[in-house]
Amino acid sequence: MGGFGCNLLFILFLESMFIIAVNSKDGFISIDCGQEKSYTDTQTGLFYVSDSKFVDTGETHKIPHGMVKSALNEQAYHLRSFPNGTRNCYTLDVVRDVKYLVRASFMYANYDLFDKMPEFDIYLDSNLWSNVKLIESTTQYMKENLVVSTRNQMLVCLVNTGFGTPFISSLELRPLEKEHMYSLVLPNQSFVLFQRLNVQPIVDKILRYPKDRYDRIWAPYLLKSLETLSTESEVRECKKCNYPVPSDVMKTSGIPIANGSELNIKFDWPLVDGEEPRQIIFVLHDAEVDESMAAIQSRNYTVSSNLFSSLRGPFEYGRYLDWGYYYSTSPWSLYEESLTFAIRPANGSTHPPFLNAIEIYQVNQLTEPSTIEEEVEAMMEIKRFYKVKKNWQGDPCTPNEHIWEGITCGNNIHFPSILSVNLTSNELNGEISIGFRKLKKLRSLDLSNNNLVGTIPNFLEDLSKLRVLNLSYNNLKGNIPKQLQDKSDDGILNMSLEGNPGLCLDPNQCEDKPDRSKKLMIIISAVACVILVVSALIVLYAIRKYDNFPYCCCKREPPSPLPIKSRRFTYGELITMTDKFSTIIGKGGSGIVYLGVNQRNGSQVAVKLLSLSSSQDQKEFEMEAKLLMDISHKNLVTLVGYCNEKNHLGLVYKYMEKGSLKQYISGKDKSSIHKIGWPCRLKIAAEVAEGLDYLHRGCRPAIVHRDIKPHNILLSEDWEVKIADFGLSKVFEKDASLCNMTVAKGTPGYIAPECLSNLSFNEKSDVYSFGIVLLELITGQPSLIEKYGYVPPCYVSIVDWVEPLFRSEGITKIVDSEFNSKYDIDSVDKAYNIAMACVTKSASSRPIMYNVFSQLNECLELENPHEKIFDSKSSFPSGFEIEMASASTVLR
Repeated sequence: MGGFGCNLLFILFLESMFIIAVNSKDGFISIDCGQEKSYTDTQTGLFYVSDSKFVDTGETHKIPHGMVKSALNEQAYHLRSFPNGTRNCYTLDVVRDVKYLVRASFMYANYDLFDKMPEFDIYLDSNLWSNVKLIESTTQYMKENLVVSTRNQMLVCLVNTGFGTPFISSLELRPLEKEHMYSLVLPNQSFVLFQRLNVQPIVDKILRYPKDRYDRIWAPYLLKSLETLSTESEVRECKKCNYPVPSDVMKTSGIPIANGSELNIKFDWPLVDGEEPRQIIFVLHDAEVDESMAAIQSRNYTVSSNLFSSLRGPFEYGRYLDWGYYYSTSPWSLYEESLTFAIRPANGSTHPPFLNAIEIYQVNQLTEPSTIEEEVEAMMEIKRFYKVKKNWQGDPCTPNEHIWEGITCGNNIHFPSILSVNLTSNELNGEISIGFRKLKKLRSLDLSNNNLVGTIPNFLEDLSKLRVLNLSYNNLKGNIPKQLQDKSDDGILNMSLEGNPGLCLDPNQCEDKPDRSKKLMIIISAVACVILVVSALIVLYAIRKYDNFPYCCCKREPPSPLPIKSRRFTYGELITMTDKFSTIIGKGGSGIVYLGVNQRNGSQVAVKLLSLSSSQDQKEFEMEAKLLMDISHKNLVTLVGYCNEKNHLGLVYKYMEKGSLKQYISGKDKSSIHKIGWPCRLKIAAEVAEGLDYLHRGCRPAIVHRDIKPHNILLSEDWEVKIADFGLSKVFEKDASLCNMTVAKGTPGYIAPECLSNLSFNEKSDVYSFGIVLLELITGQPSLIEKYGYVPPCYVSIVDWVEPLFRSEGITKIVDSEFNSKYDIDSVDKAYNIAMACVTKSASSRPIMYNVFSQLNECLELENPHEKIFDSKSSFPSGFEIEMASASTVLR
């Protein structure tokens, strides 16, 4: 078998292994959202997989390292957020007519460094499951639903309601016994979990799989008014009952403390404004675990609740180790904002009542029907085939507020059906998808103004309801199917086919002259090849001409001449300033920097001489100089003047007495005389972040530095930060496409991963570089750390060095030893989490610089809690609006 066949078999093998893994443990589906790898959970032994196979949108994130200890399980370490689109959905393969427990978990953990918890909705298929409102960022919240699958796929959708970006940490499906378990869970009625409690257990821990074979989570419920009764013997489980409970839960029970006779339970459950009274199902589980109960003794009890007005009972507890329960056979209405139960001894009872476990569910009526299953499958196939990027998430037709763009639906007796599909002018490529053949109710199909090729498929003849077919202005060829032509001729079908030069309107012409058609195709192909080669040569010439052009190659208005003539220096003045360029103090991205003295006022300056070898030309220099003249910020180096004289180009900056940050923090340039502690380093980091934020948001158009590193962070006499070297800066309009560079600019060790692969830079690549600098400030290590014992030398990124060390040893093992423990550990830990958020591989998951600056400001407050070091708005020009992250602007 050829290589292709072997590769195909290998891919199919991997796919089958993935399916087996997902459906192991009797049909369990366990998904760790945002996780890239599969693993076996240490707590449950269950196999969890990445969510990448189940969703095609969203961004992946890790929670900050300092938050890991707050997680209940490993599934909370990662998450997937959905900043784009209103509805984003997971598609899960299930078995029709099977009863499932569906559970989603959410742990915010300030993953986006914005410290503002979102609120959003979660849907199951087309019906609202629940509103997700998080209260504590370090709490792992869970939503659980018991449902009957009505088709072979289940959709779990997160819907943005305007109060922040939806996200999810994990998604789990567990099949239940259909015939007897939770008999009131029906195709049109689901149970949403409110409480599932293990009353007064000995160990204050949750209980789940493998103790509960259905992986239901039983939370401990401990009351000061109760004491624990327990047994080591197995409680006889009623496996065929409606509400089976694991034996380990039933081995313990809560009983009123000495001299007590009444067992009272209350749950607060506030109603949302305008919410109808809740429909409630509850189950009270009991099993006698007191072996000392004699035959002449008895426990009888009554139950009262604010769900019902009259007393229920008396009821008799079972014998020793017998399991029993009291439950509602139909939903009760809860009108109040709390739920109460009182269990009291009945007349003649010799012992107080007890309780082993509680289950409480809200009953949801599933009133929103799903689109015909075959049509959903068809639309999903069409979506995949054409890679449609519209709002095509979830059910195509329901609910009404989320109908897919470009389609219209109608209702038949039971289910919505797709009546029309309009994909005109959507840049569709390829042939007409076979998925359309399943849309049996389709009346109108518009695929005009695309790049469709091939012939008009015969299956369109089978769409008996079709009345409008628009395939105009594509690249279709061949004959028109006879039945379509007949319907068009009879006036039954309105068919538009113009703009398809290869389409044969007269079948006889196509059949009589096949050779001519083939020759024509050969000629067209040859001409196309010639055009392609010529175009490639033109592009190659353009690339070579503009190879090192530092600005966006998008069309711009020509720059106006610089107006400030008094700041123009002659080349002769530069020679005098620098004493014939005798003292080199640095090398930037596009030239050498010399120490000098401004003869006009006697001040020290740094002169950046731009060599012709750096491909700077007159126009480029004018643009850069004009750009720098317009910039004024306390954390950006000041441009004193410039030189533009024939082939001599130069920029004159204010000299920074303390030099660059590099000589103080890491590597062989690190000074042994001047040591700066953590508070000073933190202040420097915050000022760098503030300066970058000004470049990204305070300048219009925005400016990307593209070479942030300690060498380009200068320090004044009073340790004020000045970001230098804009020779590599790149300007682009906020909404314009980024322009790829033919080589990756910047410095190894600081370049973001995406810049190495696609050669494009944006604000998020600056964020990555800043994250590396912040790690250097924390650890005192260089961006690339040499691994000893290798010839030739081998280097590892500071990110790959610090992450495993932090995970195994903690924050104290990674901080620079020069700090001598003179730092606030929470401040350093928070700064480390900020740095790791900046250097995440996914560019879209990195924070914006404003939020980084704000978080570093909080670190400074931890070091000096009585003084807020920075005013986050003070450095921006009058009238500039701070874009606070909110429902519409979240940390990205």
